[in-house]
Amino acid sequence: MIRRPQLSAFIAVAALTLGSADVFAQSGATARLYCHAVGASTPEPLGGREGHAIAVGEITCRVEGGATDGGVLTGTTIYEWDKGVATMLSGIGVTRKPGATTAYQHTEGKQSLVMVDGKVTGATGSGRGRYTLATGAAASNNGKTYSYTFRTTAPGQFIVDVKND
Repeated sequence: MIRRPQLSAFIAVAALTLGSADVFAQSGATARLYCHAVGASTPEPLGGREGHAIAVGEITCRVEGGATDGGVLTGTTIYEWDKGVATMLSGIGVTRKPGATTAYQHTEGKQSLVMVDGKVTGATGSGRGRYTLATGAAASNNGKTYSYTFRTTAPGQFIVDVKND
């Protein structure tokens, strides 16, 4: 097993699940998520070619902005890696705050490793999704779609910026 896929999986966990998102109820408003990986599987080689693997990750995030400002998001993502580029296969999660709860499902997502002098230094990515449930103060998000971008800030840590469509 080579080390690059392990780091890739770690970054995948940290990153998206990114994508995980809770945003202001008004269209076009943004929120920022401060996230860290809480669980990461070792990438499982899929065979057929070098660098082809699957990675599953769990995250938790602190939400700043929107109807669930101050809430906590928990989520899970699955990525398929092909060398330094990953495609999201699945991403789901829930944001909880007294008086407001949202559930989301990512519909698409990509991420790429950031390389400096031949070494992985982080990851960036983007994607889209939909709120599958929104209650209480966040009820106006129910059924709405969103887009997100993210970037790693330290090992196992990343920031996600979310925007309602």
